[in-house]
Amino acid sequence: MSLDIASRPGRAGTNELVPSRYALRIGEIDVLVISDGVFPLPATTLATNVGPADIAAWLDDTLQPRDVYKWPLNVVVVRSGGRTVLIDSGAGSEFPDFPGVGQLAARLDAAGIDPASVTDVVLTHLHVDHVGGLLADGLRSRLRPGVPIHLAAAEAGFWSSPDFSRNTFGGFPDTLRSAEERFVNAYHGQLRPFEKEYEVAPGVVVCCTGVRDFPLWTHPIS
Repeated sequence: MSLDIASRPGRAGTNELVPSRYALRIGEIDVLVISDGVFPLPATTLATNVGPADIAAWLDDTLQPRDVYKWPLNVVVVRSGGRTVLIDSGAGSEFPDFPGVGQLAARLDAAGIDPASVTDVVLTHLHVDHVGGLLADGLRSRLRPGVPIHLAAAEAGFWSSPDFSRNTFGGFPDTLRSAEERFVNAYHGQLRPFEKEYEVAPGVVVCCTGVRDFPLWTHPIS
């Protein structure tokens, strides 16, 4: 991966109308944010305990249509000290009715990144839109065998017996459970849970903060 390939519009892949990524450099670390696509969700899925007027006002403020929230799904590739770290993997093929998501494998190719070059995978958490790409043949079969997958021990512990009693996720629990179970079955020997801060590559430190889907990686620190 190079910032030159990643950031210049003229280098977009042949099937890309516009670049689906942006790059920046933080010290000696290269960071590339790649779009996995845009997931259209009913707004009530994300706001089950909010009144219709409040939802409408929020959607207006974010320039979204009233009936749907178009959720951008981003994945990050970080390169430092000879290591290439994939942070999350997008939705993969878990939502066949929504072809606008699950684009990571094609967009890695468009950015000039060979999945076999990935030395480490970090998962912020095990929701389907973060592990789905690792279940899809387009990415899974191209990763190097045994690539270590780092995740917080607390996250792994939660999914041993998940409790959704206080959040229905608009009917998503079955989808979440299915993806997590298949992910653990496929990669259990590669999981590297960490209890505290862990340096996965020089200057790249992960920690168990419990942060969920909201824009942890969408807007990298400037």
